[in-house]
Amino acid sequence: MGKYRADNLLPMFEMAAALRNDMLKAGFTDNGGAIHSAERIIDILGQRVCYPLLTHSNNLKRHPNAERTQAADDLLRKGENASVKIEHVSPQRALTRLAIDQLKKGGPEAVIQTLLDNYRLVLLSSFEMAELNRVNRSELQADRLQKCGLEIVAGVRPPWPAGG
Repeated sequence: MGKYRADNLLPMFEMAAALRNDMLKAGFTDNGGAIHSAERIIDILGQRVCYPLLTHSNNLKRHPNAERTQAADDLLRKGENASVKIEHVSPQRALTRLAIDQLKKGGPEAVIQTLLDNYRLVLLSSFEMAELNRVNRSELQADRLQKCGLEIVAGVRPPWPAGG
């Protein structure tokens, strides 16, 4: 089952969120590092909740259900895996802030629901990723991909079932 599971990651996220909030109260900033532990934990937790079959996010490039653009699909077919990038559709810092807010409002269950609603990884070409981040790399937007003219041509949107 692995050392990183929802049952042990949620308490760690709660601790990281509390530390982040204490650091903000003391005058430190997220850009300075107050949010970094919470960001890392929410990323691992998002993978476990939404992509339970992946043992590491890099394995997404080899998974047939990975959402991808035509450019990424073409690169993968050519065997150019290094040119394919894994992008968080919901920028990690914004998603982490939302998850911390939801933790305060609804507890761990609200964090899980936030991930189910917002955690999504897609495969893009390097050019597409640069364009996406140029337009918006910090705000949660349901249509973030579409605003850059990116269309998913293959794959299945998470959450993926644990068994298949």
